[in-house]
Amino acid sequence: MNANIPVFSIRELFENRNSYLIPIYQRNYAWGEGQVNQLIQDVFDFAFDEKKNSKNYYIGTLVVNKRLNGNEILYETIDGQQRLTTLNLVLVALHQTFDKIEEKIDYKLNLKFSSREKSTHTLEYICQKNFNGDFLKDIEYNSNIKERYLDAVKALKKVLIDTRSLNIFYKYLTEKVQVVRVSVPEKTDLNHYFEIMNNRGEQLEKHEILKSKMLEIIKDDEDLSNAFSTIWDSCSDMERYVQYGFSVEERNLIFGKENWNDLKCNSLKEVAESLLSSKDHNKKELSLKEIATSNFAFELNTDHVKEAPDRFNSVVNFQNFLLHVLKVQTRAKDASSKKVEEKSVSLDDKRLLDFFEPFLNPKFNEYPLKFVEEFGFNLLKMKHLFDQFILKREFKGDKDEWSLKRLKWYTGNRVNYVNSFGDEEDENILNQELIMLLSMFHVSTPTMVYKYWLNAALLYLFEHSEDAIQPEAYLEYLKNTARKFLFRRFLFKDVEMPYYSIIYGEENNGQFQNCDINWNRLDKGTDVENFVFNYLDYILWRDMDEFKNFKFTFKSSIEHHYPQNPPDNHIRLNESDLHSFGNLSLMSSQKNSRFTNNMPEAKQKNFNIEKASDSIKMQIMFKITENEGWGAQQIIDHREKMKNILLNGYYA
Repeated sequence: MNANIPVFSIRELFENRNSYLIPIYQRNYAWGEGQVNQLIQDVFDFAFDEKKNSKNYYIGTLVVNKRLNGNEILYETIDGQQRLTTLNLVLVALHQTFDKIEEKIDYKLNLKFSSREKSTHTLEYICQKNFNGDFLKDIEYNSNIKERYLDAVKALKKVLIDTRSLNIFYKYLTEKVQVVRVSVPEKTDLNHYFEIMNNRGEQLEKHEILKSKMLEIIKDDEDLSNAFSTIWDSCSDMERYVQYGFSVEERNLIFGKENWNDLKCNSLKEVAESLLSSKDHNKKELSLKEIATSNFAFELNTDHVKEAPDRFNSVVNFQNFLLHVLKVQTRAKDASSKKVEEKSVSLDDKRLLDFFEPFLNPKFNEYPLKFVEEFGFNLLKMKHLFDQFILKREFKGDKDEWSLKRLKWYTGNRVNYVNSFGDEEDENILNQELIMLLSMFHVSTPTMVYKYWLNAALLYLFEHSEDAIQPEAYLEYLKNTARKFLFRRFLFKDVEMPYYSIIYGEENNGQFQNCDINWNRLDKGTDVENFVFNYLDYILWRDMDEFKNFKFTFKSSIEHHYPQNPPDNHIRLNESDLHSFGNLSLMSSQKNSRFTNNMPEAKQKNFNIEKASDSIKMQIMFKITENEGWGAQQIIDHREKMKNILLNGYYA
């Protein structure tokens, strides 16, 4: 690192008492739960990696404008405010939550927001030494800063399970995590510079480097290289169905003429042959007479991009998808490569190149060429399965909703998107239940690295792709997977079972009634996993007709129905009832910030419980409040009812 460019450890960044100001032209703090979780997970992974924890981890750059405010030096932050704000929240969460930190740094809040008093006040309130996690009634907070602090607390508790892990993480975070600070020259036009920063070009991405490494291995076979490159480029746009990465003639050969929805090839070599055949067909020259008398429909432009409007949003990015393909290829039944330990390939795309290295390096893999050929075809196969059978967010007209659709070819080279299962156009029970179950998984894990459900789904689809995917069997598999996650991870009596063991190491049966369950894990207040609430809502949606309009949305805030800090004229519940699952529901952070300290009756009167996005469990709690009131006995009864639904897997 250039000695003239200041580099700070996290300790130095917060102990040197420099002040940073977020100018008014910057957008508000906008990071979500997934990004906070990812930052914590990244630092945790490096801290516990024996090969990397002795090295510095550069977390990003602060671009600042140094100026004087009286006798005080202020660093106006042009770029990097999202990370700087999050680092403040993570450090405060560590100091406020854990009391056994060794060598604690002398932390002091170093950040203010220009003309955003609520944001500054929220940070200052959280950073008070006597802050215990409670937010005062009738005071407006910046809801995103507040919720990201709570997310940080929750994420840290999840990974820092003992004093040893706490101090390894803390020491690495404060000593080895580094921030580069770059000052702009004096008299810089800051507004213009800010605009440039927000439109600057991107560096070469890891998946592009990986592509070049794989092409280098098969470079001696021009046809295979061309096929591999075409597949890679076709799959890399996760928002577009893979068929649109090929010309019309190529689609006819690879996905079936007058179909475009069945993968006809069984290897990379067969794809290469199809591409060659298509090229030969397109090279055929016709005379003017042949053209004039032909019955063929000639296309002036077969540009596949123009045929695929921006309609879908993927649940995962391409780099992460590559890791899903790798993990399934190396762990599926009859996989050709079994040399890599099942734990060594994770879904952490920041280490994408590291995970592929053992398969591409002849020192570790005797047949890298064979691996690349298999991977190229499996990438195509799994993207084709992903497009048809994995949830997407669909934008159509002025509406957006979850969808599960496949591509359908009609006469005249016209295609449309229809339901993957059942009636093509109308909603049907099976397709809709699959959408609900998949969206339940997705909203429960907003961070890419935690989408183990997707890996499980892709494994099933990959291993059952030789025959038509049967919706009943697919649904049953996903339900069993959900119950395994619930009882083997989130409510297990002993140490949580690793996801790779749940997905790859067990037979798929859903009989978990006799497993060791720790029901006390339901009664942890804001530490209860979001998945538990969402899975319960799925069962309630499925079994109760009155909630059929419910749709899953991203909700990350756990609400105490009877408040933790009731008004002065109301009693405070004992801790066991207050933090009981019977008193908890999942809601959006915006709604939680408005109602957090109201009594249940006031919440019930002011809250529109008919909105489909609200938690079903919460709606049931509102109905109980309206009919009976809400106190300790209602909490006990509701907890028992919900516990039995989770245990049995149905509402009764």
